[in-house]
Amino acid sequence: MVGKLLKHELYALFRVLVFFAAAVLLFAVTGRILIFIVASQSNGSEVADAFLIIIVMFYMFAIFALVFGAYALGVNRFYKTLFTGEGYMTLSLPATPVQLIVGKLLSSLIAVFAAFAVSVLSMLIFLVGWNIDVMQMIYQTLGALGETISQLISLDLLSFFERLLCYIFEIPMFLLVVFAVISVGQLFNSHRKPITFAILIGVFFVYDIISTALMPQFMNLETYVSVHLANWIQILIYAAIDAGSFFLIRYIIKNKVNLIA
Repeated sequence: MVGKLLKHELYALFRVLVFFAAAVLLFAVTGRILIFIVASQSNGSEVADAFLIIIVMFYMFAIFALVFGAYALGVNRFYKTLFTGEGYMTLSLPATPVQLIVGKLLSSLIAVFAAFAVSVLSMLIFLVGWNIDVMQMIYQTLGALGETISQLISLDLLSFFERLLCYIFEIPMFLLVVFAVISVGQLFNSHRKPITFAILIGVFFVYDIISTALMPQFMNLETYVSVHLANWIQILIYAAIDAGSFFLIRYIIKNKVNLIA
């Protein structure tokens, strides 16, 4: 059943996201052509330089809009298909709350990863033939990143897998927390949207404060005690947030959904 849900959700997400992706790729091609034309005829003009900066700024905004749009579409699908009129149809399907949550989470993550992939592809298009210094800097950065990963694997394989496991729990955390907040917001009988938004702002504000306060502690733990201990504490924190959000969503969908109020 999860496979059927995933297929349906991906179709609903990508029939919108594909237009965002096409727009970003088209902008990358168009922007690269404009930059080539302006740069070849500018002769160091300040107006031309300002125009180039504007093109780059709009391109970066387009990438942000694509990635944010992927997140927003996934969140909107979760809300719309569970807590609006469509919820009657969704909840009547022969699927458990766990299957519904997994299907929506996986489809949202796939959409986000696809948006990142399109962003990388558009960057390659946008930067092709760019100033040789810029290309060398990108090449050196990628080379340094690859070398760091290679050294980490060869010198401390356990730490590499711990960081990988940490990312596995951290990546879906944002969506699960947002899904959980939306679910909690449906428990109120009125003003659900502003209350949900206020809770969401509060949750991420508190999370930012706590993560900022804990970051130096983790760095000290890695340096003076054990990098493995620091890794496993982070893994357990992310796993706890994921599990708590997941079971809270499941409980609300199973026992507390009120589509009429």
